[in-house]
Amino acid sequence: MTDGNENERISLRLDPEDLRLLDDFITESNEFSNRSQVARAAIRTYIDNRCGGPAERVPNEVLVVLPPLALDTIRHLIEQGVYSSISEAVADCTRHEFLHSGHLEELKRDANQIKKASMQLVMKE
Repeated sequence: MTDGNENERISLRLDPEDLRLLDDFITESNEFSNRSQVARAAIRTYIDNRCGGPAERVPNEVLVVLPPLALDTIRHLIEQGVYSSISEAVADCTRHEFLHSGHLEELKRDANQIKKASMQLVMKE
């Protein structure tokens, strides 16, 4: 094991069929560009699944299961150069759905109403 500030190399032996599957997956993927990226993601996912929770996952990182048609659409947009990855596409769509100005104004109004209500409760004491 190494300290947390360094990367450490490991060796992984795969038979020719597994290597072919891995390389084909990378070729078809818009998310991974090399074997190491796939291996890191696979290891994290495996540990998360076995332990029942994320292994030091970034607080804003989530697993999303997309409908096949939505995923196909995102992949098409990546091929067209609109997005560079599935993650980027999902994040952009999420921003447009939840962080548009109308929704933000609604959230602010709700927060202000809650704040006013709590202030009134405090004043009556």
